[in-house]
Amino acid sequence: MRILHTSDWHLGRRLHGVDLTDEHRAFLDWLHALVEERAIDVIAIAGDVYDRAIPHPDALGLWEHGVAGLLDRGVRVVASSGNHDSFVRLGLNRHHLERAGVHLRTHLSDIRRPVRIGFDGALLPDADPTPGVSLHGVPYLEPSLVWERMGAVRRTHASVLSTAMERIRARRDSHSPEDRLVVLAHAFVAGSTSSESERDVSLGGVGVTPASVFEDADYAALGHLHRPQAISDRVRYSGSPVPFSFGEARFSKEVVEVEFSERDASGVPRVTSHPVPEFRPVRTLRGTLDDVVSQSSDHEEALIAAELTDAQRVPGAVDRLRAAFPGFIRMSWTGLDEPTGTSATGSASTTAVRTDEEVFADFHRAQRGGPPPPNIRRRFGDALARVHAAAGPAEGSV
Repeated sequence: MRILHTSDWHLGRRLHGVDLTDEHRAFLDWLHALVEERAIDVIAIAGDVYDRAIPHPDALGLWEHGVAGLLDRGVRVVASSGNHDSFVRLGLNRHHLERAGVHLRTHLSDIRRPVRIGFDGALLPDADPTPGVSLHGVPYLEPSLVWERMGAVRRTHASVLSTAMERIRARRDSHSPEDRLVVLAHAFVAGSTSSESERDVSLGGVGVTPASVFEDADYAALGHLHRPQAISDRVRYSGSPVPFSFGEARFSKEVVEVEFSERDASGVPRVTSHPVPEFRPVRTLRGTLDDVVSQSSDHEEALIAAELTDAQRVPGAVDRLRAAFPGFIRMSWTGLDEPTGTSATGSASTTAVRTDEEVFADFHRAQRGGPPPPNIRRRFGDALARVHAAAGPAEGSV
């Protein structure tokens, strides 16, 4: 029985304002071909299907295209919600969709609802004593919202995930003790490496979960981090299928095939990584303005960030880069004689401490391709003021 582990599709996401719909569609078409070639039985999506709680219609269309192509090829879909997803919207009609082969795990009550698959790839009813593989999808669990409802000991990611795993183990042991156990989870696990395009859920260490939480799982299919990596031979991140930042483009993308065999009594699956093609190059070019422009013929289709090493600012640099590279996105000066530099987007050097307003402005540029308009700035300021007022004085203040 073969499972394909993927995560963090972030449908609807932009790369510094550039629409990635075509790249996402190319990935889904490639995925359809791969599952057919490899005779995949189940695709496991470990959170962050969408990039926003309220997905753009184009993102909804991509999800429909992706799922329809998988179902047409006889593949079951098991997907859990991530911190970017709205568990309500992603889980809409989840009980009806089960009949079609789409198993969405987005609510606390879903944690104890496994999808049981036989070693021949067929769906196993709960009451069937035949051994198979139980897949449990754990939705993203925000500790402050669920820890008391779950009866967790502490308000941390480690505590709520440990409680979830206790429920999963109890369910497996009481109903299908001979099943292999696969768990989908969206979390930051100790020993992993993040990249610049993920939303931080680990402030103060409360978001970090030890890998030992998943020690009873035969395979833990993780999501949240966009860099593919193995925490152990049975605990892995598949990473995102396309790069969402220039730094992230420096490492390859992949999906992970996990194969279970009834004949293998050890329960350890066979794991194979499949590299995802680069559907559109994302490149950072470093050098003087003249050096970078001279490389234009080699990067006609790429999205470009230019890190210019000129000792002095060159007038008209942005215009020259735009003319040379159709996919030019951003520019920064890295070799100026000045003590600090400013990028073409207006962001100050990262050595300075940024205000909340500056962080928000940079986020808006990355998502919308430009600075926030005055009315959006006012709304952000009002929301920030309400948060500060509700939080009260900082701990230790007088």
